[in-house]
Amino acid sequence: MSVWAALFTACSQIDDEDRLIYVAPAEVNRCVLIEDFTGQRCVNCPNATAAITQLQEQYGHDKVIAVAIHSGPFAHRTTMSSPLLPLGTELGDQYYSHWGIEAQPGVLINRTGGPVYDPSQYASAVNNALQQKSAVDIGIDMTLTAKNLYVTVHPQSANSLDARLQVWLTEDNIVDTQYMPDGSVNREYVHNHVLRQSLTADPLGDNIHIDGEGSLYQSYAKYSAEIDDSWKTKDLNIVAFVYTENDGVLQAFTARIPTEELAEK
Repeated sequence: MSVWAALFTACSQIDDEDRLIYVAPAEVNRCVLIEDFTGQRCVNCPNATAAITQLQEQYGHDKVIAVAIHSGPFAHRTTMSSPLLPLGTELGDQYYSHWGIEAQPGVLINRTGGPVYDPSQYASAVNNALQQKSAVDIGIDMTLTAKNLYVTVHPQSANSLDARLQVWLTEDNIVDTQYMPDGSVNREYVHNHVLRQSLTADPLGDNIHIDGEGSLYQSYAKYSAEIDDSWKTKDLNIVAFVYTENDGVLQAFTARIPTEELAEK
């Protein structure tokens, strides 16, 4: 099946060719992307997770979008001999290095400013970001077969814009070990929004050009991903966001992938 999801209504289908007429979106509150650089052996990371979860419960999981990037010295990988699930990835380590993360937990909030290492500072940064306006909108169309996910992303802007589009696959409800702040080891810890894969050709996002107001809206980018057998399809999400090096994340969007026509794994 396919689904159409958008942050705000900004276009309408007009014929069987799936052509869309562009309607310039009014400025809207931008969502907040929190990139949480974490690890199962990071004893202080559950404090960051708790702070992020509280913000999501306060503002909504679709407004405060979290991605747990298991990376750095405290992440477990397939190359390590351990009963822990390998949630760490080479991709996560690439981001860890690229953004100059120096300690964990460390988070990026809409990629404005540097990494934030104190969870008590998350709330003010998130609240400030939520108050800002954005003329960028994101629509997503998804189709899932037995093992393959096909995603079409439709970025929109009221103004002509050159930016980067990043598309990630994340997974929720992964039960596995986590080292805790009190020194204990929780073997039933629930890891959510864990980064699994980047769908863009460039791990740092693909360059895109978004036409401005008055143009026929046909901008789109198509991606696909093969679903790993170890991932629970019903707990997978797409996270898409548009950003620039100077302005950070302009808009972000997340959606659960469609599974209605598939038996749950």
